[in-house]
Amino acid sequence: TNEREQLILKNTNLTNEREQLILKITNLTNEREQLRNELQICGKVSLVYMSVNGDNKLTAELVLLTVGWIYYQSSLYYMSKEKKNWTESRRYCTERGADLIIINNREEKDFVHNTSGNAVFYIGLTDIDVEGTWKWVDGSTPNSFWASHGQIIEPNGGNGQVEEDCAVTVAVPKLPEWANLVGWLDVACIEQFQWICEKRISQFILP
Repeated sequence: TNEREQLILKNTNLTNEREQLILKITNLTNEREQLRNELQICGKVSLVYMSVNGDNKLTAELVLLTVGWIYYQSSLYYMSKEKKNWTESRRYCTERGADLIIINNREEKDFVHNTSGNAVFYIGLTDIDVEGTWKWVDGSTPNSFWASHGQIIEPNGGNGQVEEDCAVTVAVPKLPEWANLVGWLDVACIEQFQWICEKRISQFILP
């Protein structure tokens, strides 16, 4: 009789544990689907969330950062609506664990042009440390996607009239100030433009 009662008790406990596990799985599934719907970004971000959802801090960072961000080629991008100077733009990005965009290849350049419309955006490119030596914010050397049209070739350093140590990307020609220039242009860092932040998905993954 005692053995029978112990078996019944053990079975009851196992049943309760099973129900708790089912409830936990259901809750995690619901959280994953809710996150996917809220973020509206590609499945890779959801997979990252699933792989680290035991770490609440990292999950919270992912949710906070990705709302309003765009996913492309293993990076998240934020295209601002407001305008700031280059330093303030970069500060906005770094305060969110990102930085101004680094454009690594033509595909990424085309992605930016296709999504930026007729806005002018700051990018993470500057020669503020050494005049004429352009570097990305991570210290790497850029590919050449500078704008040119006829005899106008960027970067032109402000033609000696003003310091132009920061770069913007232009997808649609701005008239009359920039004629038919499309691509990267050097500008004075104190000017107010929109900006693009970037954060790579790999930065969300714990070592």
